[in-house]
Amino acid sequence: MNTRPIVLHLVSEATGQTLEAVVRACGAQFRESSFLQRNWNLVRSQIQVGRVLAGIAAEPGPVLSSLTTPSLRDALRAGCRGMGVQVENILDSTIYFLERETGTRAERHPGGQYVMDDEYRRRIDAMQYVVGHDDGQRVKSLEDADVVLVGVSRTSKTPTCFYLANRGIRAANVPLVQGVPLPEGLLEYRGTVVGLMIDPHTLVEIRRSRVGMMLPGRKFARRRVSDESMRPYVDPTRVQEELVWARRLCAQHGWPVINVTHRSVEETAAAIIDMMSHPPLRRMGHPMDAGNMRAGPEKP
Repeated sequence: MNTRPIVLHLVSEATGQTLEAVVRACGAQFRESSFLQRNWNLVRSQIQVGRVLAGIAAEPGPVLSSLTTPSLRDALRAGCRGMGVQVENILDSTIYFLERETGTRAERHPGGQYVMDDEYRRRIDAMQYVVGHDDGQRVKSLEDADVVLVGVSRTSKTPTCFYLANRGIRAANVPLVQGVPLPEGLLEYRGTVVGLMIDPHTLVEIRRSRVGMMLPGRKFARRRVSDESMRPYVDPTRVQEELVWARRLCAQHGWPVINVTHRSVEETAAAIIDMMSHPPLRRMGHPMDAGNMRAGPEKP
């Protein structure tokens, strides 16, 4: 077991997001090791490579690179070799693979994925759409939505919508409130509607934490009578009933549900994208939620 943190240098010609995503995904598989990241972004000249090498010399450690310009990549590799430091370019194997499959040479354009093209403009448009259709806003104009998320309060509807927007998906979200009729705009919507569900015990804890943030310095059990209106919001029995009602409502309208209890926003969004891409999943829900699709009370 390595108890000392490993200094890991990430060298990129662009924003460094690709490298960070790879490190997050791979680093999670090494829980007994810790890493200190040193980010070197927008490295696009030999002078900048020299500064990176000076930084590596000051804090020796392995290097992960996403440099695409051959001269910069070679300079980094030569400098690291001289210091006895290991360097790996995470793009090389994939680029070589695609060159073989396409029969063409890669352009090796720095930051090629970050261009202001139609896809970029679609992401910006989707972000603006989410802002304008968050938490039941403008529910009469859902016809332009790619997907609508529904669920009771605090089921991660808003952050999931923003993540989807970053993928160019116009997502609206509508809260489900027991005793309040569904808005006509939602009932008339003919696109993909997905219900977000959660374990009742987890939801109670999330809501209690939220209420505590709204009223700092006071424990729920000791609040004044003026706070009585908040009690049903965090009462375990009422929350259980609320979730059962919401699940049955989704079943009534044929809306698939996703249990977000043990899911990150990224995983929830990935499941939603699967449902949008594969019609059978819209009818039956996501495969990972197969055990959570039965009607009836959810176990705490």
